[in-house]
Amino acid sequence: MNTRKFVDSRTGSLIATIEDAKAFVPAPLPPQFDMSRIAIGLADAMHAIGKLNGACRRLQNPDILVRPLQRHEALTSSAMEGTFTTGDDLLLAELGSSKAASDDNTREVLNYLTALNQSLDLLKSLPLSHRVIRQAHATLLGGLSRERGARKRPGEYKIFQNWIGGRTIDQARFVPPPPAEALVCMDQLEAYINRNVEEGSANLIDIALVHYQLETIHPFADGNGRVGRMLITLMAVNSGLLDLPALYISPVLEKQKDIYIDLMYQASTEGKFEEWLIFFFKVVQQSCNDSIETVDGLISLQEIYRELAIRISKSSNTMLIIDSLFNVPVIRITDAVTMLDITYGAAKKLIIKLVQAGVLTEMQGTRPVAFIAQDIIRASRSGKP
Repeated sequence: MNTRKFVDSRTGSLIATIEDAKAFVPAPLPPQFDMSRIAIGLADAMHAIGKLNGACRRLQNPDILVRPLQRHEALTSSAMEGTFTTGDDLLLAELGSSKAASDDNTREVLNYLTALNQSLDLLKSLPLSHRVIRQAHATLLGGLSRERGARKRPGEYKIFQNWIGGRTIDQARFVPPPPAEALVCMDQLEAYINRNVEEGSANLIDIALVHYQLETIHPFADGNGRVGRMLITLMAVNSGLLDLPALYISPVLEKQKDIYIDLMYQASTEGKFEEWLIFFFKVVQQSCNDSIETVDGLISLQEIYRELAIRISKSSNTMLIIDSLFNVPVIRITDAVTMLDITYGAAKKLIIKLVQAGVLTEMQGTRPVAFIAQDIIRASRSGKP
């Protein structure tokens, strides 16, 4: 790590670690920054959050928005760390396909979804604490092969020095705190997150700073980036900024990954927190606008499908199937049997009608045969079917 780049001592300190290297220990939050420089960006981001909350209130069933957004977040946040799977394989894994779930990449992305929702549930009764953060990590890397997860100590903070970039520590671009110092940093971070519990919770500045701090501490052997990005949504919901867990920034961050990483690095080395905060606010604003577009697209498509259901079938079960597709846009005939408590033959007829109407398409190579709602998937990603 090039220690000469660390020119602002207020951001933290350099200490000795393994192999005569230096590690960076960030100062406790909050850092010093010029509020006047970030005020406009903060106001724009907060305005976008307000518009997103308004759009979400139009939804009769919030799951038609939240689950697709979470799925897209899981795919992109994982891809940023080199874990790739397809949307189709993720959907099949959600349905319980052993073939899809046996792939470590798909399992890891599915774990992301599970960890995110598990954490949201935990926050209904617990503060955002070590316990919640470590449980998210345990779920994220649980059930994987030794190379992918088990050797990374799921749910446990690191016990060895880690580094970012380079095959050896002397080649590293950045060396985060050693294990003992990382524990102290995490205690300080937990205290910062929960310092205003009685007065009202975190604001958007806090969320940006906490994300930076967790990434800088790098408390786990692996999975730090994904857990850090989960924290953004968790804090936004827990603080009351969001009515629904509908803000996910990884799809926007993925397109600006190098800038994202560089700005956090420059906050550590040069104290450029204003630049980091302004960037974060712009990403939040764009993510909110994308989610609003998705809300509009999904509501429009649902109305089209409601009219279609009336035309193609007198059975109310047709609309029940369509509504379920907005949550999980893949279905098998046996799923319809279970969901509607009808015979296999009746369920098959309903599915065939939806195929003929263009709502569903058979997924090739699936056994038992699965059907996918491509227009819903497209609308959940771009707002346009």
